[in-house]
Amino acid sequence: MVALRPLQVTLDDVCFCHWPVPETAVQATVPDWLTVETADGDAWVSAVGATVDRVETFGIEVAGPSELLTVRTYVRGPTGQRGVCVLALFGDDRRTTTAVSELFRITVGDATPRTLSTADRRRVLDAGERRLFECRYTAGGEPVAIPPDSLASFLVDRQRYFTTGRFGTHLVGSVGHDPWRLDRVDATVTGSVLPLVDISDREAEPLVHHSPGLRVSIAPPVPP
Repeated sequence: MVALRPLQVTLDDVCFCHWPVPETAVQATVPDWLTVETADGDAWVSAVGATVDRVETFGIEVAGPSELLTVRTYVRGPTGQRGVCVLALFGDDRRTTTAVSELFRITVGDATPRTLSTADRRRVLDAGERRLFECRYTAGGEPVAIPPDSLASFLVDRQRYFTTGRFGTHLVGSVGHDPWRLDRVDATVTGSVLPLVDISDREAEPLVHHSPGLRVSIAPPVPP
């Protein structure tokens, strides 16, 4: 594995699908040194699909356009810091997924994310010929800032990620970007990513957010 480097990732057409999940079910999927954070009485697991326009480090492009889907949940570290824990990562380009997986310390999954352009947009995750997940959506309107202390802010606007290094080392990395702005979205979701992270589905419609995109800086994780 190569030395970790800070990455600047330019994201476009970012679609967030969030499922409310029992706290106990999520706690079993995260390292035991992290505490699952809840909102509106539930823990949440999110699939974040995006088109990656460019991945660079120190101004040098290391990966070009690709599709990326991460599955994450919301946690607090030992000192109460809020962040995310990435549970799964899927991509259609080896260079992009390798760069991102090294930061998150997570193995890339076998399924492949794609974006299909029809009358509306479709983000899908396929394992061979089997479709695991599909979000069909239309988005538009002027993007607006996320209200602070809202559920949207809880789910979308995170500045840290937590992971575990070799020998069980506790690690935290920072994520820097301009404030997220969300636009209006109408979406229909079929399938789910929850079984991919060993969480049983329950009867709950996902909440969907959409952003035109932004540029994200991801710093390598270090001991807190």
